[in-house]
Amino acid sequence: MTLAQLNYFVKVAENGHLTQTAKELLIAQPSLTQAIRKLEEELGFLLFEKKGRVLFLTKEGKEFLPYAKEVVEASKRAEQTKEHIYQSYTGNIRFAYTRPMPPNYIPNLLREFFKTNKDKKINIESYAAATSVILRDLKEDKIDFGFCSIGEKEDPDIKMITLMEYPIKLVVNQKDVLGKMKQLHPEDLMSKPGISYTEGSAMDREINEFFKEQEITPDIHYRTSSEEIQNFVACGLGWAFIAQNGTPMKKGLKILEMPEMTLKRETCLAMRKDRQLSKNAQNFLKFTLSYNENFL
Repeated sequence: MTLAQLNYFVKVAENGHLTQTAKELLIAQPSLTQAIRKLEEELGFLLFEKKGRVLFLTKEGKEFLPYAKEVVEASKRAEQTKEHIYQSYTGNIRFAYTRPMPPNYIPNLLREFFKTNKDKKINIESYAAATSVILRDLKEDKIDFGFCSIGEKEDPDIKMITLMEYPIKLVVNQKDVLGKMKQLHPEDLMSKPGISYTEGSAMDREINEFFKEQEITPDIHYRTSSEEIQNFVACGLGWAFIAQNGTPMKKGLKILEMPEMTLKRETCLAMRKDRQLSKNAQNFLKFTLSYNENFL
């Protein structure tokens, strides 16, 4: 019997349908059926019995399933261990980051890091993602680090090191009635449509909490990404809150003071507490913390 056969068996046992399982495994149904039959022939007993269109485990199939699962899970752990070993030798550094970050922070960080590591063979794998995705990928060991906000819930397995924080400010269109004012209060926003961030994102949660404390329910007409929110305000679609992290303001926008808004956006360096980092990743961590002190 093969590992593939055992994996197919476990998947069919979970789904109860050959067609659905074949689609998930991206193989033809006849090939899946043949693999199951061959496994049954090798074992000397039937694994499934069909009732209507659904497959049910036989008595023998139920007894065999835990052992098949154990082998499949052990294979997955072996693959993860292999990846750990590979990473420790190759020295690849994998990280993800949220937007918005301070302009050119990541490129400048990498440029300076490579200046001090000219003689080392280091590959960088990075991508932009939401905080929730970054924390998930850390848990699944797809990345070594994450530059992100604090998650919705504190995770005991993730270590968060605050790198920087910047104030959250109200931004309006200069041509808007609100743009004629020097200072606003939360209740002043009730008469105008607001623009917020993708529902459930870190900024969206923080802004919602702010209005909850103020006992105000704003009229949010639009939701968009941090990259687009200035464009929405510039087009006259409403007011918005932004993290003042050094990103240049678009022409025609104005930042207004709101004494009640004291929130700050944090960018943290996240990593797994139990993760054994490669030497290159350890050097990158040390360099990032040192670089950040100079950056601030």
